[in-house]
Amino acid sequence: MGFFSRSWVGGDWTPCSSTCGKGTQFRNVTCVYQLQNGTYFKTRNLYCLGPRPSTIQGCEGRDCLTLWEASDWSKCSTDCGRGIHLRTVNCTSPQSKCDLATKPSEEEECEDHTNCYKWRTGEWSKCSSTCGKGLHSRVVQCMHRVTGRHGNECPTLSKPPAYKQCQQKPCNGSININTITSPSLAALTYKCTGDQWTVYCRVIREKNLCQDMRWYQRCCQTCKDFYANKQYHGS
Repeated sequence: MGFFSRSWVGGDWTPCSSTCGKGTQFRNVTCVYQLQNGTYFKTRNLYCLGPRPSTIQGCEGRDCLTLWEASDWSKCSTDCGRGIHLRTVNCTSPQSKCDLATKPSEEEECEDHTNCYKWRTGEWSKCSSTCGKGLHSRVVQCMHRVTGRHGNECPTLSKPPAYKQCQQKPCNGSININTITSPSLAALTYKCTGDQWTVYCRVIREKNLCQDMRWYQRCCQTCKDFYANKQYHGS
């Protein structure tokens, strides 16, 4: 049975001679030949061609090296102004021998201004009417959380309402009989000299309160236009 080939074969390297710092590793290198059936046999070194591979090499023990492993930074502790990031830092050395002097920081300053403006609301006012339907009102402003400055960065969809309806005790009959049933009746019963409650009139019209004579008198110009539009679109 003839041989197939001759070659150098190196064994496994020994552990580093030093567990901390520079050291040396060794291995066996032998000349072998392989039979056609795949079996290896050791033979004399002179039968192998080429230089013999090294049987020694330098190494470095890592047990005493500083091996710190840090996680990702957390979100900033505030979304308006200066805050801090946090992360965890662990020693991953096999012997847990990490140099504290080289430990990375677990806390760092950060700055975020993505959510500085918020809607601020005042107290609800008293009901605008002493009887029947009326309105509460309040101030709604977009303001900087830190400086208190007004701004336009607040989301419109989350804006709180500035008005809400209120219901007082029923009005007496002398007032209820003045409920307007048509624009022509309003024109005949009240001479309009302009809106008295300019701030509320737009809301009164939106809430369909113009049909009540009490609101019509206070917002006659706005309500008059409202009825004029209704007549125009209804004709």
